[in-house]
Amino acid sequence: MAAGDFLRKEAVTPLCEHYLMAGVPGAISTNSETILAAACDCFCRIASPPPEPKLRLRFWVDPKGSSQPPWPKPFIRGLDHLIFAGFDDQNSILVDLHECRAIGRFSPAMGNHLTSWNTVIFPILVSIMGAAAGITELHCGCVAREGKGLLLVGGSGSGKSTLALAMTQAGFSYLADDRTYLSFREGRIVAWGLPTLLKLRREAINWFPELQDFTPAPPKNGESSVWMEPARALGVPRIQRCEPSALVFLQRHGQAAPDLSTMPSDEATVHLESDLMVENPAAAEGQRAMIARLVKLPCWRLVYGGSPQATAEFLKSRLG
Repeated sequence: MAAGDFLRKEAVTPLCEHYLMAGVPGAISTNSETILAAACDCFCRIASPPPEPKLRLRFWVDPKGSSQPPWPKPFIRGLDHLIFAGFDDQNSILVDLHECRAIGRFSPAMGNHLTSWNTVIFPILVSIMGAAAGITELHCGCVAREGKGLLLVGGSGSGKSTLALAMTQAGFSYLADDRTYLSFREGRIVAWGLPTLLKLRREAINWFPELQDFTPAPPKNGESSVWMEPARALGVPRIQRCEPSALVFLQRHGQAAPDLSTMPSDEATVHLESDLMVENPAAAEGQRAMIARLVKLPCWRLVYGGSPQATAEFLKSRLG
């Protein structure tokens, strides 16, 4: 191995599997079966490898690594098309956006930590690399019923997570509460979710008594939140993908009864484009093209307040 080769570019990674990663074909090579198991939780495994994967990920677990949890919040920095994500001095990833490739080196403890891969590492990589590979990431939740998905669009504090949970009580399946990934495949828009944790504000306990037993995380920016894996903790039916049928733009207004009105496609476009991550011109053009397709679906403005369960039943009656 070359001196100073921290990421061990020549290390042996004999295990390889192929996946649809948020709808984009990709390949993962590694020396860790646990990392591949985590990938199966996050992505859709492909039995027949594609002729040319768009995303190529290579992860080497260093058997001599000693790093142990808890790990700090990832440190992410970029220079042009190169992005570095570091967790500590033994766990890091380097991404080349031009080539849609990533290489990483990890300690055995992080390599075997399924929660880190499912809720942190793979979501970070999809966010960093997605636009360059044709994935559009939107700040929205998504639920589905009978294969038809509703995108719940809104900024922080609009109630996406609380409403998404209430929608599952009304008979919908849960895909995402905050970040949804869209790809265009075989002439259709497909929405994809990753197995990230559901985040609810502390006041959600007022509407969901079953949350009483969960301990809030330490406050950040003055906000106390409850984090959980919804399927395991609450029995919420969770799906990996669906085909969107409508967009619902959320506007909370006191205790207002839910009111649904149409939103013009040009206004919906402005809302969606204002929250896109900054990318290179080619990637940004692909994101705008996805949004142009997306806003051809019915777009609705939901003004609501009060009980999320009542709002969920209202949406079910109107759009479900």
